[in-house]
Amino acid sequence: MPISKEAGPHDMTPVPHTFAATPQGAVLAAVTAQVWMAGADDDTWPKVAEYLLEPGPGRDQWAQARALVSVKGMVKNPAEFIGFKFTSYAEDKAIVLLAVRWADGMLTAYPVQLSSLTGGWRVVIPPQGSEPDLSEISNTDLDTFVRFNP
Repeated sequence: MPISKEAGPHDMTPVPHTFAATPQGAVLAAVTAQVWMAGADDDTWPKVAEYLLEPGPGRDQWAQARALVSVKGMVKNPAEFIGFKFTSYAEDKAIVLLAVRWADGMLTAYPVQLSSLTGGWRVVIPPQGSEPDLSEISNTDLDTFVRFNP
């Protein structure tokens, strides 16, 4: 999980949170939330919802669904975030398109919506039925992204 002295996360307890009100802070918030949503154990996921997700119907639905499964241990073969680009950015909202390499080598991208309306960047989870799809991308498409590890 990426960390920046300037952009955050500035607080690490109970989960990494508090990101700078900058584009860099938005990117770090997007990646951090994805990592913790996918890997938080049964004791930690409520804090993920509280600290990393914007209040709303999508967050409530995510929490209801998450409560129905049990996660213990490490995620095997996790996806690797390899790049990003903004599809929109304003002081209080942003959409970051994250490029991901999966364990099987497939490259995908998906948008992560963020808001800072409740203080600091948090991910806005879309309500069920309006979630964005993963889009498969090529190595050529990847050239249009800012790479995390150039």
